[in-house]
Amino acid sequence: MTVTTATPAPPTDVNHSPVTDHHLAVALPYGLHTPQVARQITARWLAAHGAPASRMCNVVLIVSELVTNAIRHTHEPCTLKLTWHGSRLDIAVADHGETPPERSSTPGERGGFGLPLIEGLGGRIKTVPALGGKTVHATLTLTPSSGPHRAPPTTASVR
Repeated sequence: MTVTTATPAPPTDVNHSPVTDHHLAVALPYGLHTPQVARQITARWLAAHGAPASRMCNVVLIVSELVTNAIRHTHEPCTLKLTWHGSRLDIAVADHGETPPERSSTPGERGGFGLPLIEGLGGRIKTVPALGGKTVHATLTLTPSSGPHRAPPTTASVR
């Protein structure tokens, strides 16, 4: 007697991308080099899981911004969590500050560029308060067609 079982097709998301979850959680110390370490960890993790090269720089920049803000405003360690589900990546940075990030009406030399920068790179921002801190999430799509679109450079004729 032979028994055969059908292997179901892997689940897909709305873009028909295979749904495979990848997770990373890393506790980051407080320090001047913490954003650099977070960028390196993120870039290696993305490359190891086959993230589109066209989105890696945006993701690394968002991680850098979120970790920098956590370190700058709390002067304490933070936790970086990356969750890749289907075509979506959730970047979460948990810190011990209870004040949510605020959008500055006039960005200047002391900051205020982060939230618009993240949104300009295609990220949706959400803050989740917690007892003794908060987690700031930036969620974005990892498909090459998402994110900001730039017009092709124009060429000027030289006479």
